[in-house]
Amino acid sequence: MTTSARERVAGFWDNHISEWLSGADPTPSPISAWFESYKGVDPGKPTRDGFPEPYHGDLLGREHTPRMVVLGLNPGEYRPQFQSRDGIFAAEIKECGSYSRWQTTCPYDRPPWTDVLGGNRYYRARLQFTRNWLQDPGADHRDLLIFECYPWHSKSITAPLRPPPEVIDEFVWQPIAELPVEEVFAFGRPWDDLAQALGLPVTDKLGVGGSRYGSAVASRAVRAYGLPSGKRLIVEWHSGSAGPPSAKETGLLRDALIGATSDVPDKAPLRPRTAAPSDGTRTPISAG
Repeated sequence: MTTSARERVAGFWDNHISEWLSGADPTPSPISAWFESYKGVDPGKPTRDGFPEPYHGDLLGREHTPRMVVLGLNPGEYRPQFQSRDGIFAAEIKECGSYSRWQTTCPYDRPPWTDVLGGNRYYRARLQFTRNWLQDPGADHRDLLIFECYPWHSKSITAPLRPPPEVIDEFVWQPIAELPVEEVFAFGRPWDDLAQALGLPVTDKLGVGGSRYGSAVASRAVRAYGLPSGKRLIVEWHSGSAGPPSAKETGLLRDALIGATSDVPDKAPLRPRTAAPSDGTRTPISAG
């Protein structure tokens, strides 16, 4: 029986986190190289005291196939009350039977997380972007899947993230290739640096440093990169925020990207988007 990339990745992390919850801390290849690829210090030092969180959402589409994929940097600040071996979430994962099943429950936007830490602005901003981009106000947590560039917690990012390209291909690009999406989104300037470090080809430039597309935000920059699957990575950033654009700005971006062609010489044109089937200190979404 052939195993899909999503099944392979979900199974790997289910096994890894199960072993971690049992008291082990395995570092098989390529986990060891992935962990060592980031050299953050002080508040940016990564911890292995909390379980790694490589993705958030229903990776396997058990309840509903995700219609939006967003990339984060890492899961944010370690919260022992929730993410330690004797934390609240550890107990929930054991009760659910696996990390992949637990992640279908939207743990960072429901009690007890919201009772203790309030609403998760990071997650809710990306869920609202999902609704705006899909033009579906009824889209919910089942539609949104978030992958982290670096799965371990730290309070901030204090050094470049340079994950091995082959690891990102295996654990991020390959499972994304199986999903019914044409665009993958990343917000914040660090993802532009990451895309270049991963060797992704630029296919279009909009806003600052590229073609104007009607944005009212003078500092907004958008870069489109080609993924190995033929999908597009859309990186967006602007001064003062690493979050998604507003509903109005999302509409402008959507209009600019659908059916757009590249202004970058010797690059393939952007493909029209096809509709997907229905079927500092940061707070974790952890935070991404």
